[in-house]
Amino acid sequence: MQKLGNLLIYILVVSIGYVVRHISLKKSLKFGGIVGKIAFLVVKKRREIALSNLRMIFKDKSENEIKEIAKESFANLGKTLIEFLRLPKYDKNQLMDIVKIDGEENLIQAISSRKGVLIITAHFGNWELIFHILTLFTDRLSAVAQRFKNQWFDKFVNSYRIIHGGEIIEKSDSIKQVISHLRNGYCVVILGDQDAGNSGIFIDFMGVSASVAKGPAIFAMKTGAIVLNIFDVRQSDGSHIIKISNPMKFEGSGNLQEDIKRYTSEITKSLEYMICKYPSQWLWLHNRWKTRCNK
Repeated sequence: MQKLGNLLIYILVVSIGYVVRHISLKKSLKFGGIVGKIAFLVVKKRREIALSNLRMIFKDKSENEIKEIAKESFANLGKTLIEFLRLPKYDKNQLMDIVKIDGEENLIQAISSRKGVLIITAHFGNWELIFHILTLFTDRLSAVAQRFKNQWFDKFVNSYRIIHGGEIIEKSDSIKQVISHLRNGYCVVILGDQDAGNSGIFIDFMGVSASVAKGPAIFAMKTGAIVLNIFDVRQSDGSHIIKISNPMKFEGSGNLQEDIKRYTSEITKSLEYMICKYPSQWLWLHNRWKTRCNK
């Protein structure tokens, strides 16, 4: 029964993709926003997680403000899904018709250095778009991604992710591959904003202790890779601005554990800034503070 359900979900998504590729971007985004807002109403578990997260972080906001941010966050997810399904419509250069890049010189300089480039991003704006834009700058590109349990959906999504180039590294087997790619001058994209469970390191995130993945800091320290934070910011007219940070600078103290913690904290600060500035563009429905520090 589960296999049949997974197959039906796959068929539904493929069918929606066919439809949205044959209507205008404006109509597609409107449809995606509606889908997201319907999900806010009917997917109770995720709605309650989003509202709980927002109440915990934004104690100064009213309940109406909290609900509006949550609703728009779901709408952003719906729009992101629809934009993802429209990707076959565009070649690499056509993507730039809907994207502006802020800090492009930072990326060009990093790639020109011949070092590995570790790109830290988050489930923010249309995060999937970033990988496709990066293919305009390098063919030595990979991204770490977690497999979907639905095998049809997993193959479908990953085929779209690499439609303009690059390769996907499966998260469960990523450590050696990421280190190898960085040492060989690749750009490696990592989403660093989800709960890291008991394997993470606890640091302050948005004013609350959170389990954060140690991987990005360890990869950077182990390989000497240049670290850039890159975020996509959705605009009201349907376009996007991709913001590329200056390279992160970090000097080790000789204490490995303390260095990992400080480096991880610095990486996280960039996301905090973006969330505070554009709160409705982050994925609040994720149970980000699920793992608690027992110390």
